[in-house]
Amino acid sequence: MSIKENIQEAMKDAMRAKDTIRLECLRMAKGAILVKEKSSGDAVTDEDVVAVMRTEVKKRQQSIEMFEEHGKMEEADASRQEIVVLESFLPQQLSIEDLEAKVRAYLADHPDINHAGKLTGAMKKELGDAADGKMLNEICRKVLS
Repeated sequence: MSIKENIQEAMKDAMRAKDTIRLECLRMAKGAILVKEKSSGDAVTDEDVVAVMRTEVKKRQQSIEMFEEHGKMEEADASRQEIVVLESFLPQQLSIEDLEAKVRAYLADHPDINHAGKLTGAMKKELGDAADGKMLNEICRKVLS
């Protein structure tokens, strides 16, 4: 079953359970997927859906920062709940420790890399969606310093 189909099933389950927060979040995600589908003109792949879902998670993370700046803690909590829902459909991310170990191992094999941007780019190609780009960049900077 594809991620898109899983989202559709989760929407049905949320409707049956009357879980409005989960339902609204999944509806927004499905809308974003449909926009991607219409813009590309083709059926979306699971990779496309993952990219859309990661974008939605990042939007909510930015929203949390803005809400906290302005003292709107209820809205920040709602965004956190939405992130939990969205992340349940994404592939599992590597932990910080695992990520740091992979970066150190890559550096041992490629000692000529001495710039965090180059290291981050190389690691992103190697790890793909298993690592968040922002966290990966922070770890690369830490390891190189």
